[in-house]
Amino acid sequence: MISDSFFDFSPEKSLNIIDHKDEIRILEFSLNNQWLASGSWDKHIIIWKIIDNEGLKRIEKHKILNEHSSSITSLKFCEDNHYLISGSKDGMVKIWDINEEKSVFTLQHNNSKVFSIDIDPLKDYIVSAGEDRTIIIWKIIKDRNNNWIRIEKANFVKSDKGPKEKIHVVKINSRIPIFSSIGDENTIYLWDFPSGKLNYKLEGHRKMIYTMDFNPKFPYLISGGREKVIFLWNLETKEIIKKIPVKSSITYVKFSDDGKYFLTISLKKEIKIYDLWNLKILQKYKINEGTMLTVGISEDWSILAISPFKKQPISIQIIFNKKKKKRKNSQQYLIS
Repeated sequence: MISDSFFDFSPEKSLNIIDHKDEIRILEFSLNNQWLASGSWDKHIIIWKIIDNEGLKRIEKHKILNEHSSSITSLKFCEDNHYLISGSKDGMVKIWDINEEKSVFTLQHNNSKVFSIDIDPLKDYIVSAGEDRTIIIWKIIKDRNNNWIRIEKANFVKSDKGPKEKIHVVKINSRIPIFSSIGDENTIYLWDFPSGKLNYKLEGHRKMIYTMDFNPKFPYLISGGREKVIFLWNLETKEIIKKIPVKSSITYVKFSDDGKYFLTISLKKEIKIYDLWNLKILQKYKINEGTMLTVGISEDWSILAISPFKKQPISIQIIFNKKKKKRKNSQQYLIS
């Protein structure tokens, strides 16, 4: 294991929580790092409370949400941590008050399976995408006190303007007014937000793309997929900054909240943390259970959640970062 003073996700002293009856498809932390939501093929969403008692952390089950009639595919907390949004193969997008056991809004995505959802940082729009090769941009209508009163369709992106296959991932950029999507092909589509007008295509991957993430502080995007290469893109020039060869397909990528690091998960269940500026690996280790991993990491990178596929009983491994502290004098350039 290659370590750094900023990271220590050593799994030796981790917590395991067990409750789902089938494989866990999605793990999502709230922005305040106090909640973890897990969504499963068992059609249930479980909200977990993360309790920190003078440095002694524990996880407690808070609510079970079970209105969906098919597998849960996507989860997203709102910025105020009050609402949780879910997408499912039943074609529904549901908005939940995390202190209640019933959804407060239900949206139907064209009678099609929903594979991905996102919400913009200002909480004005929700984006959903799915099997029917369409993206729907939903407008959140609020009252004078900023309470949500209804949600309406604002824009609709048809497949003839973008992806030719079903859309697996859609993400909104928090810095500039665009959002991105990937499907069963090797192109990343950038769309103007919230109009849904096609802005640009990022082409360079030769095989299917599985995952991508926007950098929250710098004009970069990271992507990975089947071809065993991590791509770093410059969103201003629309060019590839760097290709990083790896030994296995990449199934998950995530930038840190300060934009200086990124985490990757491979099909071989290897977890790696890179320094963005010099592209050095700061920490790596392998999970020797299951066939692949569902992973979530908290916004401040203090907690890592892992659920291996094909491992019984179905469980979530919670790993706390034991050396989370601010780093100083970080370089501000990319090695080309």
